Amino acid sequence: MTECPKCGLVKNGCHLGRQRHRCKDCGFQFTRATPKGRPANEKATAVLLYTLGLSLNSIARTLKVSTPAVVRWVRLFAEKIYEKPEPRQVVVVELDEMWQYLRSKKQTLESLLSRYWSAH
Repeated sequence: MTECPKCGLVKNGCHLGRQRHRCKDCGFQFTRATPKGRPANEKATAVLLYTLGLSLNSIARTLKVSTPAVVRWVRLFAEKIYEKPEPRQVVVVELDEMWQYLRSKKQTLESLLSRYWSAH
């Protein structure tokens, strides 16, 4: 008899040919004794192949899974590992301020270039 993931259990009918169980204490119901989904090492292999440059479609064909599954695995890995950059602040500059700034930089650049060419 399988153990309840949370407490103790009793049999509670069948669903799709599999035995359903219900916990006496917490009321939790489940039918699957083995975990659902692909093993973690297969997901890690998919992420590794993606970082090495293989396409999502070729990874999916190699591992015999769907392409959206591979996309989910890669996104989940990226969300857990990489930090999202902070949004940058936007500075609003008036057009006349920008022209004034560029004109001053142009004069500075011209004076630097003239000094460079006169020295050489």
